Amino acid sequence: MRDGLGENKVVLIGHVLKNRYRVYDQLGAGGAATVYLARDAETGQMVVVKLVHAHLVNDQFIGRFQREIDLLQQIKNPHIISLYDWALREHDPELDAVLSYIIEEFVEGHTLADIIDTRAPLEEPDALAIASQTAEGLAVIHNHGIIHRDIKSQNIMLTPDNVAKIIDFGIAKGPDHATLTDPSHFAGTLYYAPPEQVLGAHNVDSRADIYALGIVLYEMLTGALPIKDRDFGAIATRIIAGNLDPITGVSVSVETLVSDMLAHKVDDRIASAEEVVRRIEDIVGSKNTSPEIPERPTAFSTVRAERVQVQQKAPEESPYVLVTPNGKRISLKLPETVIGRSHPRDPVTPDIDLFALGVEDARTASRRHCRIFTKENQFYIEDMGSMNGTFLNGTPLTPSTPYQLLDGDQIVAGRVVFNFVRAS
Repeated sequence: MRDGLGENKVVLIGHVLKNRYRVYDQLGAGGAATVYLARDAETGQMVVVKLVHAHLVNDQFIGRFQREIDLLQQIKNPHIISLYDWALREHDPELDAVLSYIIEEFVEGHTLADIIDTRAPLEEPDALAIASQTAEGLAVIHNHGIIHRDIKSQNIMLTPDNVAKIIDFGIAKGPDHATLTDPSHFAGTLYYAPPEQVLGAHNVDSRADIYALGIVLYEMLTGALPIKDRDFGAIATRIIAGNLDPITGVSVSVETLVSDMLAHKVDDRIASAEEVVRRIEDIVGSKNTSPEIPERPTAFSTVRAERVQVQQKAPEESPYVLVTPNGKRISLKLPETVIGRSHPRDPVTPDIDLFALGVEDARTASRRHCRIFTKENQFYIEDMGSMNGTFLNGTPLTPSTPYQLLDGDQIVAGRVVFNFVRAS
């Protein structure tokens, strides 16, 4: 079989890896890896399997993969996702395939990006607590000689117990990145990258992660990024020039902290993650701080739960439409229609983009809030782990659970109201 990338594709569903990890479902796939949900037979815990695409596994990949996975497996810290097991070019006789994968912790909660989108600006104590916990995790990996290079709000999870956890080490960033944190090519998300990383320096150090965490702290405190441009060249130019929008509306001590984390020159920047933790402790006046984020809906996880499969072909003419608050009628022609809102740091745009439609209260919806899909000529709606919830005729929907739609139903995504009605 071949997947959409033209590479050999191995389906692990129903298979047991290493006579231990039983794979239940495929949760997603991208240009670097396919992600599965599995259960560890020895511990009974649910785990995540990331199967790296075979074309990424070259000699450069192998060397860094082995060194860094060995290091990360030694790290046990509540603020870093746990890596349990791995395989590199391991032949599986039952599948008659050579596999490279990692087994990692299954984490429940919401990404910090989702929390920022729906709750920001956060109170200073809450933002500082999250930044401090993240810095504690960074201090541990830095002490093991690992630089993350892609710290951003999307890669930090806040669990139901309000514990911040770094969840993604980018085991395979893509064909140009050897492995976890390959310094030979630009890796990361531009909005969070320091000048030296944008310029392509091969030897960025831990202060690159300090800068990125400073962007995250700025984002928590203001609900925005310090650069609003969307053009890659314009963003890079401003980062290189150190032309960031100054932070406002915060205390002097916090303003100074953020400025020191975002210093343009590397040597002017806060030198270590431990120093970030100490600076935050000086501001809040105590240790072991924990954020108090307002009540959130049912926790989503680092991976999506099993979903009802949609029809492969959509009807030529949909019998139903969605009517938006501003009176626009949207035909539901696709087999699956995702409702949400776009964001400058997210290249994926939902099928129904509430921002693009100019809908009031669009910000109350998550980026991928809910989806409407067809199965056996019936329409269903499913919440996708949104922050503010999806409601059907006033009833809150359980995330990842499909509900049948009927003519005249009212759908509320965040605070955005739709009507599901016949097309004619």
